[in-house]
Amino acid sequence: MATFPILGILVEAEAFDDYGGWVLDSQFEMEMGSPYLLAHGNGVPVADATTTISIPLVDRGNYKVWVRAKDWVPGHHPGRFEVIVDDTVLETEFGANDMDWNWQLGGSVDLPPGEVQLTLHDLTGFCGRCDAIFLTLDDVPPPEFGEPVQEAERAWRRRLRGLPSEPVPGGTFDVIVVGGGLVGAAAALTAARFGERVALVQDRPWLGGNASVEVGLSPRGVRGPLVEEIQNRTAEGDIYAMQLLEAHPNAKIFLEHTVYDAVTTDGAIVS
Repeated sequence: MATFPILGILVEAEAFDDYGGWVLDSQFEMEMGSPYLLAHGNGVPVADATTTISIPLVDRGNYKVWVRAKDWVPGHHPGRFEVIVDDTVLETEFGANDMDWNWQLGGSVDLPPGEVQLTLHDLTGFCGRCDAIFLTLDDVPPPEFGEPVQEAERAWRRRLRGLPSEPVPGGTFDVIVVGGGLVGAAAALTAARFGERVALVQDRPWLGGNASVEVGLSPRGVRGPLVEEIQNRTAEGDIYAMQLLEAHPNAKIFLEHTVYDAVTTDGAIVS
């Protein structure tokens, strides 16, 4: 059974203040429990990702720094990176230990009270991966997560980040559409226009899937009037689906949200 450290500072990579040249990858959130940052530079190291944490006066001391990383091509280690704590470069080179996702001990560093900067420094430009950083005054390492991640592991992350143990109520709806691609956006808009209270849940910051502003591939073939309506683009390159749904009183969009479970009563979904 995994041991869960009671104290410590958990910094999720996706919560960094500035991604620099790193990008957010959320496609494995169901398996991992959270997104991660990816250094995709086509062989050219990307700009540093940075964030700032605060060390309380009573918690100053010598911290062990654990980094959850992945060596995605064992034996070749293409995705190597460093972690810098203020001006201290940790002794471990991450993404170079021939292992899948795991916590690597980066070393120890003395941290005074006050603000401390954490930096992800890419070394290769070949898809280094960082999921989280854990700083602790104890000797108990963070737990290794299974795939898919278990509820006990999700609960540990929520507790250390100060998140509620139960989901925050998001409203009552007649129809919930999971997935904000072109089809999901069309389904949500259709249901809203028929008078249903609709929630559209999308794990990306934009709607449209491959047609979204982050990819830019428009639909082909026979599309029909509804797809024609929502696939048109704004001056910024986004599809009109977002504007149409935001303007409709029956629709509510939950961007950067993921559905990983449902609760039923007598065969009906209640949450």
